[in-house]
Amino acid sequence: MPYIHYYKNNSFPAEHDLPFQWHVNFKRLINWWEGQATLTDSFQSDRAKEVLQHIKKIPQLSKSFDDVSMIEKYHEEINLLLSPFFPSLITTEELKAASLPFKQMLFNLTNRFTNLLKGAQDENLMSEINAELIYMFGCITILNGYYKANISISPNLFFSIRNKKTSIVQKYRAFINFDFTEILPLKNAKPLTDKDIYELTNNFGNAQLWKQKIPPESFSFEGFTIMTLFDVTHDESISALKFDLLKKDALTSPDIVEQIQESLSAMLNIPRLKTGFISYNKERELLQSFGFSFGNSILLSDKRDVKMDEIFSDNTKVSFKKNEPLVLQIGNKAVDENILIKTLSRTDLKSYLAVPLFYNDELIGILEVGSELPNSLNTITVYKLRETLSLFTIAMKRSQDETKDQIDAIILQKFTAIHSSVAWRFVEAAEKVLEARMRNNDYTMEEIIFPEVYPLYGEFDIKGSSLERNRSIQHDLIEQLSLAKNILNLAVNKSAIPLYRDLHYRVENYIQQLQQKLSAGDENVLEEFLKEEISPAFKHLNGLGGDIPEAIEDYKKQLDPVLGMVYKKRKDYDQSVKILNDHISGYFDKAELAAQNMFPHYFERYQSDGVEHNLYIGQSMVNNKKFHQLYLQNLRLWQLIITCEVENEIYRIKPDIKSKLDICSLILVHSQPLAIRFRMEEKKFDVDGPFNAQYEIIKKRIGKAIVRETNERLTQPGKIAIIYFNDKEAKEYINYIHYLQSINYISSEIEWFTLKDLQGATGLKALRISVLYSKSRETKESKAVELLKKINLN
Repeated sequence: MPYIHYYKNNSFPAEHDLPFQWHVNFKRLINWWEGQATLTDSFQSDRAKEVLQHIKKIPQLSKSFDDVSMIEKYHEEINLLLSPFFPSLITTEELKAASLPFKQMLFNLTNRFTNLLKGAQDENLMSEINAELIYMFGCITILNGYYKANISISPNLFFSIRNKKTSIVQKYRAFINFDFTEILPLKNAKPLTDKDIYELTNNFGNAQLWKQKIPPESFSFEGFTIMTLFDVTHDESISALKFDLLKKDALTSPDIVEQIQESLSAMLNIPRLKTGFISYNKERELLQSFGFSFGNSILLSDKRDVKMDEIFSDNTKVSFKKNEPLVLQIGNKAVDENILIKTLSRTDLKSYLAVPLFYNDELIGILEVGSELPNSLNTITVYKLRETLSLFTIAMKRSQDETKDQIDAIILQKFTAIHSSVAWRFVEAAEKVLEARMRNNDYTMEEIIFPEVYPLYGEFDIKGSSLERNRSIQHDLIEQLSLAKNILNLAVNKSAIPLYRDLHYRVENYIQQLQQKLSAGDENVLEEFLKEEISPAFKHLNGLGGDIPEAIEDYKKQLDPVLGMVYKKRKDYDQSVKILNDHISGYFDKAELAAQNMFPHYFERYQSDGVEHNLYIGQSMVNNKKFHQLYLQNLRLWQLIITCEVENEIYRIKPDIKSKLDICSLILVHSQPLAIRFRMEEKKFDVDGPFNAQYEIIKKRIGKAIVRETNERLTQPGKIAIIYFNDKEAKEYINYIHYLQSINYISSEIEWFTLKDLQGATGLKALRISVLYSKSRETKESKAVELLKKINLN
């Protein structure tokens, strides 16, 4: 290799755009030798005199020059001058060279430095400092060297060298010795005051100001420098990993993933390292290729997701849960039977490492590392990775959260709120939408259908709610009309205006009609009459004086400030219905949360004048569990127990509500499985198919079911009606009933009925049981808790 080595660095400025002119000069080095010649140590002084005698023969080296070819021409002499700083002992150990840094030129390189550059992919030394910073750091060198400013900052010069054999980029930090340089002002140098230096140091980064104060080529920089490189690949690789892993889409962007892969390769010093990222879904025990982009995982290169059991063995899963990495040497006969080998053998990898990533003591993902070199990955590799695992864990968690937010947004847009028990299925559908978006593909949301599920239905209807509501409306309207009538009486007695008599007649007539009955539409008609005719008339009546203003004021006080109507009995009714509904819903919701622990199932409820609930259970609704008929039976018994509990809850609060209302409880038994489909338009589940639709028709009509050959409603206060289709269903519920009778939940009496045919439903049968009430909540609730514990089959 030539004595002089030129390199390229695109970030360096042109020579004419530097604050100084550079001239080669060995005068200070020669002066150092002259000082050595005066030492009392004869060995050192004789050696110095010998060198000086040799140099005297080449006077050009004692002067400043610009022709760098002279360095090559007199390289033996220069090598002799530099010998104390480049002893033979360091030539294979240190990366060291003399340099003219702003000319991008090195000379007198150590053997190690020479070999490093020989193995480089090209002649570029890539620095991470731009031209403007180089100019300002050049100015600081002038301020410190010439003006003695003592500014404690120096450029962190880093060089990147890519090995042409391994493609690994190694990072080096450069330390530059300026001891053999001298700075001198030229004619165009501007004298700087302390104020100027203060202004510069407080505007670091303003390159134009620095060029104004210290113009280009205004100083002469004479001498040479000595550059020493220190390998900082490991530390810089970790720093680069941290920088890349903190970026958005760190584990999904191909460009960022490539940078991460390159940094890991450099840190571990393993060429062409392959990295991959697998996200772990604990609820579904699912491994997912990150970002749904095939290729971000080694094992899942051709799959979007896979069950953990399909890739990792039980022993491996246990190891992961203990936070123990998996190391495989592919081709090693000892592990040829491992189920991973089939997947890995399709790659060019000879070594594979899977490191579990834990967040808050929960496994959230796996970092994969693969190498084409046999036995290159081992437990030592795991030790080297320990500093970076927290970075990968944070990046994995952040990316999972970002992906979840995107999926939640799709679910909210497409489905609105969904029940937690079936959320996994909606997530699957949303993941496919997100994957298509990432690939810029059109994708129609797939239909969400759960086949072969068993329905459970029940309702708590408020008995006579329509009649009670009409009574409350009648009472309030009659009261308001009576108040208005009293005011009109005063007006008729005080004034002979016919309109007052007409209003009085109409009010009296409305009162008489209401006392008979409340017809459909009466509420709206009378509300309009009171607001549009009576209220404006009262504004005029205020001017008649006497007792009228006081009567009108009393009338207004009786009105609800928001509705502008008398709202007393209706308020009592509305509040009573709300209290009943809230207690039923609250109790049912609380119990339903516990019931999910028995076996996951879908649950929904609706409020109107009472509360209805639907439950669906079956294999298709669960992701990682095995369904059995025992779970259906368990849920049916649970439903019956909770119905008894709700009856008792309402019994206890009835004395506290103002309207005297009762509830009627009903359960529908349906043993045939059916399919339910999520209706995008209505944003809710509905049964799927014409045969299954009959079930929905029956649900809507059984609330008014009548016992055959009578006019008796099946549902009655204090009793639970159970409608069924066949004797097998009745037999199952009789077992539950006998059990509840034994613990005093229901009475010993059981009523059996055949129901009148309903439109779309014939042959329905029913049984009815009476609830045993208890004023003590504690006794009943403790029994319910014990019952639920007994029937919890998990």
